[in-house]
Amino acid sequence: MTNEKNNKNNIVRFPNLNGRLLEKGMDSLKSKKYDESLSCFEQLLQADPMHAQGNLGLVLSLVELGRLHEAKQKCDRMLKEGIGEYYDVLQIYLSILVQLSEYITVVSVIEAVLEEQKIPADKAETFYQLLQFSRKVIEQEGVPEVKKDPEIPNAPAANLDFQGLKEMLSSDQADLQWMAVQQLKRLGPDMIVPMFESFLIDEKKHPAVKSLILQYLKENQVDKIVKVEKYGQFTEVDIAHLTDLSDNLFYKEVKSLIKDELEQENPSLLEIALAVWKDYSLALYPFSPTPENKILWFEATVMAANILCGIEEEINLEDDELQKAVKVLVELERFYMQT
Repeated sequence: MTNEKNNKNNIVRFPNLNGRLLEKGMDSLKSKKYDESLSCFEQLLQADPMHAQGNLGLVLSLVELGRLHEAKQKCDRMLKEGIGEYYDVLQIYLSILVQLSEYITVVSVIEAVLEEQKIPADKAETFYQLLQFSRKVIEQEGVPEVKKDPEIPNAPAANLDFQGLKEMLSSDQADLQWMAVQQLKRLGPDMIVPMFESFLIDEKKHPAVKSLILQYLKENQVDKIVKVEKYGQFTEVDIAHLTDLSDNLFYKEVKSLIKDELEQENPSLLEIALAVWKDYSLALYPFSPTPENKILWFEATVMAANILCGIEEEINLEDDELQKAVKVLVELERFYMQT
């Protein structure tokens, strides 16, 4: 009996285990190792069920693994128990409902929020447009998802759902654009390529969403030359000859600098920094960052990774170009995490 007590008393919890699990989980999430990230966040929540970032990481992992119903349940719990930033969690919850085509729930949730509280200005337009879109879907005979007219294979959907998605695509809200593209991809290239071509040259549309469209066109072997605008730059892209980002020399050189700096010193931060740099480069592709300064983008990426991990706070820098680069990297990565 004494030995048992001694054994129990000798159990030592690793120092800062929760912090390590969070870091590894975020690392795995960024590296698209979703089973691994899910395991880390589950372990973290066993020790601290109310951990905001752990719960959010768990939800994002479930979404990426296609386990949408589980992600929905977890998000619902977070909202009810006040875990995490309410409106950020709500936005993710609504995006899951859209993916599940649960538009009636989308409407009821947004209407309830509108009745009970004032929505922050940066979220209001997204919620109002999503509410309008969901109402239209419900009105059209309760059809829960985009459907083509079975009599006309290449015709647009004969209901308001298709029109609603077109309106979402034309929104100034990047998250609505992203959701619209994900839904419209179901309809096939013949129906949606003209819309996507217009989107690609619209200066008000988000560059990351444009990259999603370019990826779709390449995967579906769309043999076209399209015009693309990103960050004020214009070019023509031959989809059939669109090269992989991994072949881009500037991308590889900055990646090499990041690895040289962090591979031995901080392997966990390395994975996050590489993901940040890749995500930004993909959003910008086929353009290169400006200014085309390897050291600047290397330093900005490492700083952005530190900020995203909570190691450093966002601060004003004396170097305006570096400040601007860090800001765009952090904002883009947070956008990816929300979508």
